[in-house]
Amino acid sequence: MKNLPYTTNTLAVIHTEEVTQRKMKILVVFNRIGDFRDKIYQGFLDEIGDVALVDLYVQQMDNCTAAHFGATMNEKMERYDYIAILLHASHLSEDVLKVVNTIPREKLLILDKRNQFIKGEYACVYQDFEGDILTALNDAMPLLTKYSGINLVSHEGYPFAHAIARALEQFAQQHDFDFHFYTQVDKTTIRAEEAYLILSEQFLADTLKITQELGYHLGSDIGVVSYHDSPLKEILAGGITVVTTDHEQLGRSAASLILHKKREHIRNPFLFIQRASL
Repeated sequence: MKNLPYTTNTLAVIHTEEVTQRKMKILVVFNRIGDFRDKIYQGFLDEIGDVALVDLYVQQMDNCTAAHFGATMNEKMERYDYIAILLHASHLSEDVLKVVNTIPREKLLILDKRNQFIKGEYACVYQDFEGDILTALNDAMPLLTKYSGINLVSHEGYPFAHAIARALEQFAQQHDFDFHFYTQVDKTTIRAEEAYLILSEQFLADTLKITQELGYHLGSDIGVVSYHDSPLKEILAGGITVVTTDHEQLGRSAASLILHKKREHIRNPFLFIQRASL
């Protein structure tokens, strides 16, 4: 009787190797790409390294798309170990929040904005919009003393514009500045001896153009502070002063929470970067 050759279960071996070598799978969900989001995503990738497979999914999160968002999250929940969602919006619909609340807390990571209606113990890296602005303005106080007024310039629908406006108004009252909230820019809103915090890139361009037409000098006649930094602002008009969250650090902190399996809420650093315009 011949001895049969020794064999192994090839499928079983392959399966064992896959389990041993399996990487964590992470889904990052943005409502759109561009702006500061690429910095958050790059910071996340840099910190997570090669220990995980990361997919980026772009999905509007509003009443019109809530059903599709829900179906998509329901399908992806089983396939991913973590789902990181950027909630950069002043108001989220009840339907969107219901979808977020269906994600198991051990898998959920919220980026940018905390929400009191998301229940349970979950990981989060957030901005404190009012507190951050107050801190930045206090840092800028030695430069602001040359101005009599401080103004906010923003589109009405800009996310968190009203939270930022509350912070500016509080700061103005504490330090006896005049305060105005403008939703448009023209020659009547740009005045000498006043400072402007500008949330929109378009309004920043309009303000610089009008300032030049009126013959004002940035940093002496008027002060300009822009929200969010960019390489262009480092050199534009001799340098634009900015207040900005550290977007790359936001991404790194989010990845770190996953790597260390923590469900903490971390306030992201906020920066005041002084340049010539203030």
